[in-house]
Amino acid sequence: MSDQIVHALALDPYTGFRDVDQAQWANLEMLLEDTAPSDLATAVRTFVSAGSSAVIGIFEANRLWASLIVSVDNTGKPASVSTLRGPAAAAGADMAQAANEAVRWVQAHLGSCSLGFFVDKVHAEALLRASDKATAIRTASASGRLVLSPVPPALAIALA
Repeated sequence: MSDQIVHALALDPYTGFRDVDQAQWANLEMLLEDTAPSDLATAVRTFVSAGSSAVIGIFEANRLWASLIVSVDNTGKPASVSTLRGPAAAAGADMAQAANEAVRWVQAHLGSCSLGFFVDKVHAEALLRASDKATAIRTASASGRLVLSPVPPALAIALA
């Protein structure tokens, strides 16, 4: 696995990698190329409940381009990283349908899902570059190119 994502998530060397789709992983590496190493790690610590998972899907041309699932242990420390596979990864052109499938898949295979974040590539890139992340998320939402479900309370408060 690439050091780029490992550092971006502040993963320790014992974090497990499982069922990683190499094409999605390569796309994540491109997306995160210029990302500050602490941004994703801070988001995981802030918005992913201990003992649960977060699933992120990035869409390009109405197809899943990249995904990331981060599961955290009961202390809130990242325990494993994976990407979407199977029907959840091939849910079709409707982002809302794909988001529902992805969250259901995470719940069925990994347990509780405390954050589902699905956005198109253009808005994902804008979010990663933005100094004001909340405004970037609101912009993606206003454009209809964001599905946020489930939403953890801390994120709902941050976006209010």
